[in-house]
Amino acid sequence: MHMSKRIFYIVLLFLPIFSVAQKVITGTVKDYKTKQPLQGASVVVKGGTGGTSTNTAGEFSLSVSDQAKTITISYVGYESKDIAISSVTSGLEISLVPTEQLTDIVVVGSRNLSRTRTETPVAVDIIPITQIANQVGQTDLNQILTYVAPSFQSSRQTIADGTDHVDPAQLRGLGTDQILVLINGKRRHQSALVNVNGTVNRGQVGTDLSAIPVTAIERVEVLRDGAAAQYGSDAIAGVINIVLKKSTGILNGSVSYGQNITAYPKDYALFKTTNRGEAPDQKVNDGGTFQAGLNYGIGFKNQGYMNFSGEYNLRDFSNRTGTYTGQIYPSVGGQNKDDSIMAARGTNRNTFDMRIGNSKIAGGSLMVNSQFPLGGGWNLNVFGGYNKKNGEAAGFYRYPSSVFSGAGSTYRGEALELYPEGFLPLIQTNIQDYSISAAFEGKVGQWNASFSETFGVNTFGFTVDNSVNYSQFAVQTPTNAQTKFNAGELKFQQITSNIDFSRNFNVLHGMNLAFGSELRVDQYGQKAGEESSYRNYDVPSGAAAGAQVFAGFTPPFAGTFSRNNIALYADVEQDFTREWMVEGALRFENYSDFGSTLNYKLASRYKIADKFTIRAAASSGFRAPSMQQRFYAKTNTLFVSGPGGLVATESGTFPNGSAPAKILGIPELKQETSRNYSAGITAKPFTGLEITVDGYIIEIDNRIVLTNNFNGGNDPALQALLSAAGAQTANFFTNAIDTRNKGIEAVVNYSFNIAREHKFRFTAAATFIKNEVRKGADGKPIIKASQVLINSGQLGNYFNREDQSRIEVANPQSKASFMLNYKFKKLGVMLRTAYFGKVTYLDPSINPANPGAFPMNAFNNNQRETLDQEFAPKTVTDISVSYEIGKFFTVTAGANNLFDEYQDLHKHSSNMSLGRFMYSRRVQQMGFNGRFVFARVSFNIK
Repeated sequence: MHMSKRIFYIVLLFLPIFSVAQKVITGTVKDYKTKQPLQGASVVVKGGTGGTSTNTAGEFSLSVSDQAKTITISYVGYESKDIAISSVTSGLEISLVPTEQLTDIVVVGSRNLSRTRTETPVAVDIIPITQIANQVGQTDLNQILTYVAPSFQSSRQTIADGTDHVDPAQLRGLGTDQILVLINGKRRHQSALVNVNGTVNRGQVGTDLSAIPVTAIERVEVLRDGAAAQYGSDAIAGVINIVLKKSTGILNGSVSYGQNITAYPKDYALFKTTNRGEAPDQKVNDGGTFQAGLNYGIGFKNQGYMNFSGEYNLRDFSNRTGTYTGQIYPSVGGQNKDDSIMAARGTNRNTFDMRIGNSKIAGGSLMVNSQFPLGGGWNLNVFGGYNKKNGEAAGFYRYPSSVFSGAGSTYRGEALELYPEGFLPLIQTNIQDYSISAAFEGKVGQWNASFSETFGVNTFGFTVDNSVNYSQFAVQTPTNAQTKFNAGELKFQQITSNIDFSRNFNVLHGMNLAFGSELRVDQYGQKAGEESSYRNYDVPSGAAAGAQVFAGFTPPFAGTFSRNNIALYADVEQDFTREWMVEGALRFENYSDFGSTLNYKLASRYKIADKFTIRAAASSGFRAPSMQQRFYAKTNTLFVSGPGGLVATESGTFPNGSAPAKILGIPELKQETSRNYSAGITAKPFTGLEITVDGYIIEIDNRIVLTNNFNGGNDPALQALLSAAGAQTANFFTNAIDTRNKGIEAVVNYSFNIAREHKFRFTAAATFIKNEVRKGADGKPIIKASQVLINSGQLGNYFNREDQSRIEVANPQSKASFMLNYKFKKLGVMLRTAYFGKVTYLDPSINPANPGAFPMNAFNNNQRETLDQEFAPKTVTDISVSYEIGKFFTVTAGANNLFDEYQDLHKHSSNMSLGRFMYSRRVQQMGFNGRFVFARVSFNIK
C-alpha cells in the first residue's frame, strides 16, 4: 500500500477530526408518565457526528457544531424523539413514551452508548416482560420466551432424573450450552446439572432461567447472532440479556392461579390400532400452579435507587400416563394371575400408574437491583439474588413382578414384603442458587470505565424416597428397611472479574472504541451420597447397587475441580457515513485446561433512505467444555430396549480422561469451534410497521455429545472397571461430530390506533431451521472416532440415529407465532397462536429383536421406516381478557392451549413401554399437558 494511503487510514481510525465551532446542549430525559429519570438514554446528533448517554439522574450534556439542526433521543422500550436545536440549548426537559413493540432492536452486543435500536448490524429482539407477563398464563421465563420468541424453544421433560426440574432450552435450534446468558450485561453462571438421560439436549449444561423471578425483569434482549468475540465462550447461538427493573416509588405485583383442564386417551389398548382419536378420553384436572410476586423500588435523594423483587411459585405435578398392559404380579404356577389377584386385593391397573408429566415444584426467589452514586460521576451498581426450589419427580414403577424377578431375587422377594404392590420411586431435589454482582462505573478521563466482580453458585441436591436398595436386605430385614436416601449433591460456582473501557471519537460520523479484559474461575464439585444410596452390599447376588431409580454419587468420583481463563478483547464501531457502519471485534482467551483461542467478528449495516436497512455479519466462535462435561461421573439406572420391553440397566457415566475411556479409545475432550454467517434486512415503510428478515449459517466443529452405553465386551480390564463402579455399561462425553445449522427468521410488527381509544398491536414472527450432522459423500454422518474405537466393534454405541435425531429433527424445524393485542379504555384482549412444526424420532435399532445392533451402514436404511415416526405440526391458541378495576388493579382471565391440542400419540416401540407412554418423551413440540386455564389479579400502586 502507498505510504500516503497508510497514513490516511491510520489518521482515519485513531485520530479525532478537529471540531468546528460548537455549542453545548444540556437536558434531562424522563418517562412521560412516572417522571422517573431514564439512565442510559441515547442522545445523538441527527445526520451528524457525536453522541452521549444520560447519567443516573437522566441528565446529559452534548457538544454539537453550529450546523447541527436536530438531536435524537432514544431509550430501550420507548419511542424515539427528535428535538430541534433552537436558541434554548440548556435545561431541556424531554419526556419519552413507552413503546409496546415486541421486536425493538437494542444495543446488546454493542458497547457504543449512542447506538440507537435500529442501527445494530445484527438481529436483536426485545421482549418487554413487564407488559407480557400479566397477559399470559405461563409463569416462568423459559415458557414465556418459548411462546413469544420463535427462535427460542424450551420443553419440559419427564422421567429424566434432574432434568425434570430444570427445563433445557435452545436458541436457533442449537444446544442449551451454546447460549450465553447475561443479567444486566454480566455473565450468568450455569446450573450444576448436566442432562444425562435421554432427553432433548442430552449431554449438555444450561442456565436455569427459572431461578430469576419474572417479577424482577423489565425486559429480555435476545441477540440472535454469534458473539463469542464480544462475550466469550458459549455465545455460539446468541446471547440472552436479562435487564432488571430500576423503577422506584411504585409497588407492583400479581397473584395468579391456574390448572390443566383437559382430556386425553389413557388406555393404549383402545387406540393402538388407529393411533389416535377413537378412544374415549379421560378427563383430567391437574398441574395446579400458584404464583405470587411483588416488586418495589426505593429512590434516594442523590438519584440512587434500590429495587426489590420477591416471588413464590408452587406447581403441582401433572400426569399423562397410559394404562400399563404388562404383567403386574409374579406368575403363579407359570401363569399370569393378575386379574384374579387384583380382584382379591381390591386393586386395578390404575393402582400401578406412573407419573409422566410436569414435576412438582415449590420455590421462592428474591432479587435486588441497585445503584449508589459515589460522586465525581462514579456509581456503584449492585444486583443479586437468591432462589430455592424443592422438586419432586417419579421414575419407572417397580411392579411386584419385576421386584421379585431376576438376579438377587431373594432380596427382591424381601423388598416385595416391604412393598407388596411394588413401588413408584421418587426423585426429590433441593436446588439453590446464589448470585451477586458489583460494578464501579464512571469516567477515567474521557473513557467510560467499568470494574466489576460477579459471583454465582448453583447447588443441586438429590434425595430418593419411596425406594429401596435391593442388596441392602443382605444386612437388614424388611422391618427396618431404609426407604429414603440422601443421594448426594452437585455444585457449580463461577467468579468473573471484568475491566471494560469504551469511548466515542468524533471521527467521520462517529467511532466507538472499546477494550477490556476478563478473568473467570469455574469450579465444579460432586458430593457423595450416604453409603446406602450407592453401595452394593452383596455383589455375588447380582442385585442392582444403590437406591432404586437414582443411585447416589460415589466417593471415588467426589471432589472439587477448578479451572481459570483470562481474556483480552477489543472492538471498534466506525460510522463512515450516516448510512454506513462497520463493526470489528477480536477476543483472545487462554484456558488453564485446554489452551488458547482467538476469535473475530466483522459486521456491517447500511441504511437506505431511513426506511430500509441491510446488514450482515461473519464471526468465529468457541465453546469450552463445561466443567460438568469434564468431571461428572455417576451410575444411573436406565431403561433400555430389550427383548420383551424395557430392561433396567446400570449405566455409568465416566470422565473423558478415565481409565475406561482410554481402554475404549475415546478421544480427549476439547473445545467446540464455530463459524457464523448472517445477513438480513429491516424495513419501516410507514409509522407503526416494522419488518425484519434475517438468514444465517452456523457451522460447529467438534461438537460435544454424550455417547451411548458401551459394555465390557471381551476386555477383562474394562469389565473389572465397570463392575467396580457398580455399572454394567459406560458412557462418556466426547467430540463426536461436526454440524451445520441454517435458518431464516422473520418478524413483522404493526401498531396503530382507531379513533385514538382503540389500540391495536399485531406481531407475527417465524423461524425456519435446518440442522444437520455433517455427512460424507456417501450421505452418512461423519463420526469422529479413534481407530481403537472403530476396531472395538462398538462404534454404534458412540453415536447412533437417535443421537442424530436430537441434533436434526427432534425439535421443531419451524416455529411461528401471531399475536394480537387490543386495548379499549379499561379493557384489554390478547389473542395468540403458536405453530410448532413437525418433529421426527429416529429409532437407533435396526431390528426390534436385536435392539442393541447398530452397524454403521444402518444410517438412512429403508428397513427403519417402520420404526421411525414423524409427528405432525401443531398449533396452540392462547387467549386472555383483562379489565382495570379502579386506578390500581387489573383482573385477567384466560387459557393457554384453548382448544386442548396434544402432540401425536407415538408408536416408536422403544418408548411405548407397554402402554405407559402415550406421548413421546424423546421428541418435544409444546409438551403434553393440554389446556391450561388461569386467573390473575395484578396491581400497580404509585
